Amino acid sequence: MKLYCRPVGAIGTNCYIVAADNGECAVVDPGAQADRLISFLDRHALTPKYILLTHGHYDHIGGVKAIAKKFGAKIVIGREDAEQLYDIHKSLALARSMSEEIYVMQPDILVKEGDQLEVGELLFLVYDTPGHTKGDVTYQCGNLLFTGDTMFAGDVGRCDLYGGDYRAILRSVKKLAALPGDYRVLPGHGPESTLEQERRYNQYVRMNPDDPVY
Repeated sequence: MKLYCRPVGAIGTNCYIVAADNGECAVVDPGAQADRLISFLDRHALTPKYILLTHGHYDHIGGVKAIAKKFGAKIVIGREDAEQLYDIHKSLALARSMSEEIYVMQPDILVKEGDQLEVGELLFLVYDTPGHTKGDVTYQCGNLLFTGDTMFAGDVGRCDLYGGDYRAILRSVKKLAALPGDYRVLPGHGPESTLEQERRYNQYVRMNPDDPVY
């Protein structure tokens, strides 16, 4: 396995490229700058099989259509977030004056908890991790967790946008923290972490989702 991280767009969305030995790869959250990402893929002789979206916000989907068209990659998203790919209000693209031409698209595969996707010798497992949006998912590949905007280093994603749910995101990060063993936590923004670090230092992992919210 080879892993690359290419921050893209105005707010530095982490786009990850996970490559198998045969040159097939998955592109996780190509949020912007599709031309730059395509050049990188061509330069490394990589062919995306899947574009894996952790959720449907504009800053995670802006490069999807161009990459899918160039390589014939399948667009994958959690089943409860598919609506964001059809609606520039819900994806927040309209609020940034962005066009339907780039930000409205048809997903190929809707995933849910327990689904699996193969890329060469690599296996991606899907976990439902709602809270930042209704249909947020986390992808596990080996010791890697692609958490999108659910779990950051020492933090969680905001829950005040369409589909957000504070109690749900607390349950989601507790679910991830309960996975056995340790993992590299690869978030949608900011530095990477480890699951053990988040168990110890992320205050949201320790919070009770059933406590009153003030």
